[in-house]
Amino acid sequence: MDPGANPLLQRAASGDSAAQYQLGMLHASQAQYAQSREWLARASAQGHADAAAWLGLHALYGYGATPDFPAALRELEAAEAHGSAEAAYRLALLGWGDRLVARDPQRMAQRLVAAARGDHAAALRGLALVHARSGPADPERARAGESCLRRAAALGDAAALHLLAARFARHRDPRRRAEAPGLYAAAANRGLARAATRIAPGTRELPFRAPPPVEWPPPLFDAGPPAQAAQRHCERPLIETVDGFFGDEECEYLVALAEPFQQRSVTVSEEGRLQPHPNRSSSDAPLFGPREDFGARWLQARMLDWLHAPLAQGEHLVVLRYRPGEEYRPHVDWLPPGARGNVADASQPGQRVHTVFAYLDEVGAGGETDFPRVRVRVSPRRGRIVHFTNLLADGTPDEDTLHAGLPVRAGEKWLATIWTRQRPYREY
Repeated sequence: MDPGANPLLQRAASGDSAAQYQLGMLHASQAQYAQSREWLARASAQGHADAAAWLGLHALYGYGATPDFPAALRELEAAEAHGSAEAAYRLALLGWGDRLVARDPQRMAQRLVAAARGDHAAALRGLALVHARSGPADPERARAGESCLRRAAALGDAAALHLLAARFARHRDPRRRAEAPGLYAAAANRGLARAATRIAPGTRELPFRAPPPVEWPPPLFDAGPPAQAAQRHCERPLIETVDGFFGDEECEYLVALAEPFQQRSVTVSEEGRLQPHPNRSSSDAPLFGPREDFGARWLQARMLDWLHAPLAQGEHLVVLRYRPGEEYRPHVDWLPPGARGNVADASQPGQRVHTVFAYLDEVGAGGETDFPRVRVRVSPRRGRIVHFTNLLADGTPDEDTLHAGLPVRAGEKWLATIWTRQRPYREY
């Protein structure tokens, strides 16, 4: 293309690092990764910190090439040293994996706050989520969390707008409650269909200004043990539940994050292929790669810490949605022995040891998780987690883990599921 025909290209070709960065990101959005890397590298060579960060993300996620984890770490750390909010955010996120980056809560907190100060929307909403956990007992963190959420909402972040609207909808102050429909409309206008269901048709978007930046305290990631003890429903296979493991906002967070990516659910065939199956009528969204934000990683880490399992041995979180009439007929979660390919390749990470999932919404009727061979049935309840083991003591699959997601009769069922493996599954 003639550089003179495109002002952005013209500025980039003349050496403008900001234009080079923009052009690199534009090519990335169109999956033109070779061109993206070329322009990002030019901008990075001139000291553009966010361009260096995105070069690191290209290497991390393998955009258009094989992932190169050492290169990714070098680029991200160099970008962070030059003030990139994107790099600080990604390094904080990677810390939960405890592989590429050490799991150091203090360092992760510093990085998350640094990214939030740079008005990184995902960092702001992640920081708000963590502060909300300790907010009821800590007014300072409660105020800080709302400030973060307001700034993310003012940046146009759909999930933040939705979460803020949900907060205002249940607020004691009627003036705050009156703002909720306009915020839901703003979230809906940015593609979040869930927000549209909570307002009357034609509700107008509420203009929203960012509050001034404040000195945010460091987040407290250690949530401690669950508020309620586990209830054991069966000894073999082990089936247990914990009520109130996640709060309302944490549940809403995962739904809002995953909703735009929902697609028809698939199953693992005996050949190891992922494919739709008539036994399963739900939709789902795997949160992997750039879909997996800091808040989602923190919530996963809490689930697996409770199991005393490292995040590296967990498959990526999958958020599922069941509409009325949808179900998952009786099945097992352990992988077909000897199956190869895709997620079913057990030669490296091994079999699925644990299943743990959280119900994210109240269901009008139906949607129970049924274990017919051991006569256990668990009802969906928002914030409740369910855990069961998939293998016998000798490591062979347990046939008694057969279970079903019964048809939803009214409302919707949302849940977030993780399966853990015998050995590390994730590189980061």
